[in-house]
Amino acid sequence: MGKAVTMGKAMTSVERALAVLAAFQADDTSLSLAELAERTRFYKSTILRLARSLQNAHFLVRLDSGRYQLGAAVVRLGEICKRGTTLDGLIMPVLRDLVARTGESATLYVRKGEHRFCLRRVDSQRTLRDHIREGDLIPLTVGAPGRVFLHFDLGVSRHMKRGAVPAAIRTSAANPLPIVTRGEYDPELAAIACGVFGPEAELLGVVSLSGPITRFRKREAQKMGEILLDACRQLTARLGGDLAPYAAHKPGAAS
Repeated sequence: MGKAVTMGKAMTSVERALAVLAAFQADDTSLSLAELAERTRFYKSTILRLARSLQNAHFLVRLDSGRYQLGAAVVRLGEICKRGTTLDGLIMPVLRDLVARTGESATLYVRKGEHRFCLRRVDSQRTLRDHIREGDLIPLTVGAPGRVFLHFDLGVSRHMKRGAVPAAIRTSAANPLPIVTRGEYDPELAAIACGVFGPEAELLGVVSLSGPITRFRKREAQKMGEILLDACRQLTARLGGDLAPYAAHKPGAAS
């Protein structure tokens, strides 16, 4: 016990809190303080301190009996994870169709911290194309997919107003999505990106089209943007998501 407690002290507060949550098993409806202490091998005083923080964040609920059960925040994350897995299962036919209709490479990105992660990719059949690969990590600060995360993912953009995308980087001035950038990630490349959303308008992933900047002039970008927007709206609808983030701006709205 002493060795485990010493190791526990070396853990960060986040690691200890995660250990408390991980103590719950599939058939547990609730756990007592003693059961949590036994499973985590932490002092009861440590668990009580962690439990207060977890309760404040809705990851734990303390019942009248004094026992603990997982809270609504855990359920919400589970649902997001499940929908993300569903999105992954739905995405490949969509990406292949986008490549067939536009001739450009199509990619699904998900966020990992301050980066976008290339989860799924279908390359253009054209000789001249960009060379993003599945597994690549790219900073959120460059390129159209990163800008979608910055404007619509509340995990990184709580200070930004959703949909307040500058008109200059929209494929259609009336709509906040898709976003188009030219030369941000690479001087010779351009990209158009649009989000896929869950039931609470949470951003589940970003789908993009990318290729040489010469093929993404204004007229081409508008046409590809319409195709991409339609695909993302359909994906969102199939996932039971909220279509509000796609709503057109009203006349006179801030941009």
